[in-house]
Amino acid sequence: MPIGQEEIIELSHQFHNLVMVKKGNAEQQSEFFLYPEPRIFLLHGEDVSLQKNHEIHQKLIDEIHIPQKSWLITPLCNDPERVRAVGCVYWEGRVRHSKNREKIKCFVGEDWIVQRTSDGQLKFVLYINAYHHFLPDSAKISF
Repeated sequence: MPIGQEEIIELSHQFHNLVMVKKGNAEQQSEFFLYPEPRIFLLHGEDVSLQKNHEIHQKLIDEIHIPQKSWLITPLCNDPERVRAVGCVYWEGRVRHSKNREKIKCFVGEDWIVQRTSDGQLKFVLYINAYHHFLPDSAKISF
């Protein structure tokens, strides 16, 4: 069965749940990636190691992530089975240790290359954040 939107959204849920809810460390996050020493590429700033991604999410509590419904899935090849998945995730969380428990509110553009491995798992080959659109009432956070 070709990689489809439901599988991509499930991958998004699993990865973001590890990062934001379980506060998984860099080693745990790397299990979602095909190659060693993966990075999250930010088109609008500095690329982020998984350790840095872990540190960013340690600054937040009560995080949620909601993948938006319409993702563009483009098949790239069959052997290995790869797709490009482009979509958006709503990200929210409270800034830890802020006096007023300020909340970040952000739409994150996701642009991924995903591959199905021989055991059927989906892994990120390339993980790009195309944008971070913070809502006007969002707290500030640095990457």
